[in-house]
Amino acid sequence: MCSINTYENTKPTLCKITIMTTGTRGDIQPYVAIAIALKRAGYAVRILTQPSVTHRKLCKDFGLEHVPFGIDTDAFMRDDEACRTSMETGDVLKFFKCLAGLVSNSPEACCKPFYDEVITGKHRPNLLIVSFLNRYFGLYAKHVLNIPTIEIKMQHWIFDDPSRAPMGMPTLPLGLHKLIQTKLMIPQDYNNFRGFDKCIAKIIDSKATTAIRIEDFLLYDQWFESEVNHSPLLPILITQSPLFKEILCPQLPISPNFRFVGPTIIETTDQVGGDAPSFGGNSSKKKLEDFLTLDVARKPIYMGWGSMLRKSTHEMVLFTVEVLRNSNQRGIVLGGLAGLSMELLKEAVASSNTATNDDGHQILEYAKENILFVDKAPHEWLFPQVSLTVHHGGAGTTNSALRAGVPTIVTPVFGDQYDNSFIVQKLGVGFGFDQKLQDIDANDLSKTINAVLNDPAITNRAKKVGAQLRKEHGCRVVVEEVETYWREIVTSGKFMTDVQDWKAATKEIKSCNEKKTLRNRVAFGSALTVAIIAFLVKLNVIEKTSATI
Repeated sequence: MCSINTYENTKPTLCKITIMTTGTRGDIQPYVAIAIALKRAGYAVRILTQPSVTHRKLCKDFGLEHVPFGIDTDAFMRDDEACRTSMETGDVLKFFKCLAGLVSNSPEACCKPFYDEVITGKHRPNLLIVSFLNRYFGLYAKHVLNIPTIEIKMQHWIFDDPSRAPMGMPTLPLGLHKLIQTKLMIPQDYNNFRGFDKCIAKIIDSKATTAIRIEDFLLYDQWFESEVNHSPLLPILITQSPLFKEILCPQLPISPNFRFVGPTIIETTDQVGGDAPSFGGNSSKKKLEDFLTLDVARKPIYMGWGSMLRKSTHEMVLFTVEVLRNSNQRGIVLGGLAGLSMELLKEAVASSNTATNDDGHQILEYAKENILFVDKAPHEWLFPQVSLTVHHGGAGTTNSALRAGVPTIVTPVFGDQYDNSFIVQKLGVGFGFDQKLQDIDANDLSKTINAVLNDPAITNRAKKVGAQLRKEHGCRVVVEEVETYWREIVTSGKFMTDVQDWKAATKEIKSCNEKKTLRNRVAFGSALTVAIIAFLVKLNVIEKTSATI
């Protein structure tokens, strides 16, 4: 039963909501948190996301319907040699090139589920929620299928600050990094849109129907203007604290189309309640509890890099232990994509030069006495109990780290991780590295850990920021925003009016562009004709002159 009251029979009722999102576990979890909140508010929720075991289990843990959508990013990042190498070396451009190639080579992995679920399926939603990477499908749903759509993203970046480029992009003199957005990113986005559009049109045409093409509902000029002028084509909710806006994009104009709603997290009671496999279950929690109480005087440090890699798995596990040993700290280490574990450490020691001396033995002994390796961990429950968190700066991990109220250190690899590192530094709640994880020396990280832990100002600031963020309930705000949007935009009739106005504007712009193109072609053709005639006349004169001579 839906939580929104049923309005007059002439007004639509919101019951079914579909969420479309892609990425790794860390990318998906905030949307699962939103889905849980919407489900508890009374809505029927389905999630279109990666066809991976990890994603399916996470949805199953909370009774959510999982629909395979897109590529198994976890498997791709683990098994594709080029992608894995790009992460190990921190080659950002190569990494995104690998992902772009994956999407462009397999658009049907996204388009077919979208067609089955949203265009023709019996589960066609009343409302669609899309993540940043699935904006095309949101725009198609709104302007072609007349389905109310909201975009929810985990971070927001702009290129308007001449002193700093976002997302780890190079900061260029005179703010020229803006060209990265206008000359590279926006054209690439629209090119991706065309790829999806072509694929959907092919699927629809195979059913003996007429497909609507992207030029009928979104022209490049419209897309370019919306991105550059901060006038989004879908209402946008950003799952970050308003604190982030003031630091990362103060130039962003105040607009009802943007709202920073606060972190969307799976609550502590859900992460450790029952035996949820996605967070390690009761057995993992018991191990963590035992390790925490083993030496109460020395609170451990949490270290985890999720799906990020550093050089090689052997180097990464040795690096992790060396950092903890040099700083004389206990540690809880998340395995992540690298599979950091005691077994991997033994392999690394055996295959390294340390195997020939006492250092290898000392490394293993230190790890046995001071480090707990875990495959999964309930961040919301665990982080407040450690002395410090060290991580890559993923959106979800950063939110949990800040909410915990303990100092944090970010060692970024690419993308928004650099922005989150910048935020940590600006907030004064820890330390955010400028260089990537692969370039950070173990001794430097150890010194940074000790410096942060021994700075009372950082500890106090972390407590204050944590208390502030814990007052922000992103999931609750998302539910409120969804219901407000439905009530004030959809049931009021404004949604359909806006869609019709957009279609009319697009049609007019398209017509003007076609007329302009025709005029240019006629002008070019006329000029070419005149040039040819002039050439022939001149040639004829020359021939006559030659004949006379």
